[in-house]
Amino acid sequence: MYGRPVQLAWTFQAANEKYASDYPASVGSHMTNTDSAPFQDLVAAISLRENERGAHIGAGWDPNWHQPTDLYATYSDKDFRLGLKAAQTTQAALAGLVEATIK
Repeated sequence: MYGRPVQLAWTFQAANEKYASDYPASVGSHMTNTDSAPFQDLVAAISLRENERGAHIGAGWDPNWHQPTDLYATYSDKDFRLGLKAAQTTQAALAGLVEATIK
């Protein structure tokens, strides 16, 4: 069961290194404070996020997390850049998994 998620995580980490290195990813076994946690024992599940931000969310650092105030206006440019880097990493990893050519 653990082989596939680990392979998937390393695929995403490699894509991050190549296409979104200014927001470095790391692979670890601790996946808390993420919406994918309920699925991690059922399917290959990974969480792509900043480790520091994940720890802060779990400690209550983000008062908007899963609240009615979780709106576009509550996010900064840094938040949107993180989202862009997560999207770049995800697209590159998926393209690699299906052996698509990335130019």
